[in-house]
Amino acid sequence: MINRLTEVQNTLSDPDEVRLSNTDAQVYLFYRNDGTKRWVCAVTRRLNGEGFLITAYRTSAIKEGEQLWQK
Repeated sequence: MINRLTEVQNTLSDPDEVRLSNTDAQVYLFYRNDGTKRWVCAVTRRLNGEGFLITAYRTSAIKEGEQLWQK
């Protein structure tokens, strides 16, 4: 995701979908379509009332998990 900071920021501020991780109830996956039949996924964690970015990557499919919000 080098040189894609803006895409990650847009994914977090204006996602197309947000899901809760199947394996950790404190981990949220923010998805945004990048216009090339792929998604940018920003993985965040909520800890002690604060949230932080764990990682971000491009993917061809949205992962399983409880859908919390959809545009």
